[in-house]
Amino acid sequence: MYRSRICITLSIAVLLAGASASAQTYFSATLSNTQENPPTVPTLTTGGTRPASFGTATFVLNAAQTALTYSVVVNNIDFTGLQTPDTNDDLTAAHIHAGTTVSPTTNGSVVFGFFGAPFNDNNPRDVVVTPFLITPFSDRAGGTVTGKWDAPEGNATTLAAQLPNLLAGRAYINFHTKQYGGGEIRGNIVLAPGITTGSLLPTGLLGSAYSQTLAATGGATPYTWSVTAGTLPAGLTLSSAGVLSGTPTAAGTANFTVTVSGGPASFSSQDFSLSILPKALDFTSALRVGHIVDATNFSTQFVITNLDASPASFQFRFWGDAGNTLSVPIKNGQPSDLSGTLAPGGTFFAQTAGTSTPALQGWAEVASTGRISVLANYYRTGTPTNADSEASVTGTQSGSNIVLPFDNTQGFLTGLAISNTNAVQSINVTISATSEKGGLPTTTVINLLPHGHTSLVLPTALSSTAGARGSVRISSGNADLSVVGLRFGPNSSMTSLGIGQ
Repeated sequence: MYRSRICITLSIAVLLAGASASAQTYFSATLSNTQENPPTVPTLTTGGTRPASFGTATFVLNAAQTALTYSVVVNNIDFTGLQTPDTNDDLTAAHIHAGTTVSPTTNGSVVFGFFGAPFNDNNPRDVVVTPFLITPFSDRAGGTVTGKWDAPEGNATTLAAQLPNLLAGRAYINFHTKQYGGGEIRGNIVLAPGITTGSLLPTGLLGSAYSQTLAATGGATPYTWSVTAGTLPAGLTLSSAGVLSGTPTAAGTANFTVTVSGGPASFSSQDFSLSILPKALDFTSALRVGHIVDATNFSTQFVITNLDASPASFQFRFWGDAGNTLSVPIKNGQPSDLSGTLAPGGTFFAQTAGTSTPALQGWAEVASTGRISVLANYYRTGTPTNADSEASVTGTQSGSNIVLPFDNTQGFLTGLAISNTNAVQSINVTISATSEKGGLPTTTVINLLPHGHTSLVLPTALSSTAGARGSVRISSGNADLSVVGLRFGPNSSMTSLGIGQ
């Protein structure tokens, strides 16, 4: 979940503290028999040859340089002792070796063991071993090892002590077998590029030219890009320079993996998703999200669900208080590009980044090719992991006469966010409150520009509602009205209010 709180008052004060951290550092390795010192030639116990063993490894050193995560894929080494009938290829140990004198032709001591002995991945234990479990021997033996080298761990050393060796290329990863106790395959660990483009790419439109340049940092340049798994949308290609371009010829969502290389054994990969919309969507009957907010430590989460039995594409458009197009930072996408295609029954979660200064607020309309539902969650957090309030509001069609309750007793306050969904015409909105204390309704009128939006605290707009309970009617002369109501508690909690039309 992503936490925030709706900005329902006319101003908001938020503070940002802390310094920015340095970027992560990426490493990679290709493992082979020829990199062992001396090189190895795998054979069967009977003396016959067996397939060469090989693998790939990727590493990410966190920004604080306190943890090195790793993922290694190994082929033609038996991870269980049961994948092949021969025993020479049985895996016995796996380590990282490093030292001040280590080079591609010079061996070094074990500094971190994550399989077999020595075993140092224990504070905490993160290693996960997943065998391929495929037989017979002629098919595929091997497995995947993932884990993390944490700061306190090491074989009579620590991660911090070995960082200079890792960064200088004086380290390698080694997998040992029953036949080769000193190591059957080895890969020298080198700096690698890290892909910085988000996994959710900007959407494209069927029949319209598309272009997106992928980006990476670190390792050696120039980079070489390629698709290594999955399929690009029909009509698009990826150049070796990382430019994804072409004219889409089919609608839908494509999932694929891209690998960037910065030289021999220097690489990283990332999964991407790209949706191609079938056409320009019609916003005349769009769903409305009557209020969105983004500020430092304040954000809005969107939950979009396909209610149809066939794929449905959706697209958001954001509008500010003055009816202006609003550029909203989307945490898992490009600014204001909240769109995609959902499988039947599929759900997509997205959220604003919680970084805007000054605060952004407005509303959104959501067009789709099928029946979808939209839920907006508002949160506020004092820290990234400690939410102190939450509320959820569903997207609704526009109306012209909306009624909701208010309760401003015991320190509670009722807030309203009102949007004009008409693209060309200003509207006058009448807000009329009837209190349980009796007396005539009190009324105020506001003007909203085309696609305009406002937010207010009810006791401020209508003083007669202060300390009282009752109902409030929001009306205009047409069906171009969208309203969100929230009730704020003395402890900053929030409750969404149901509306009647």
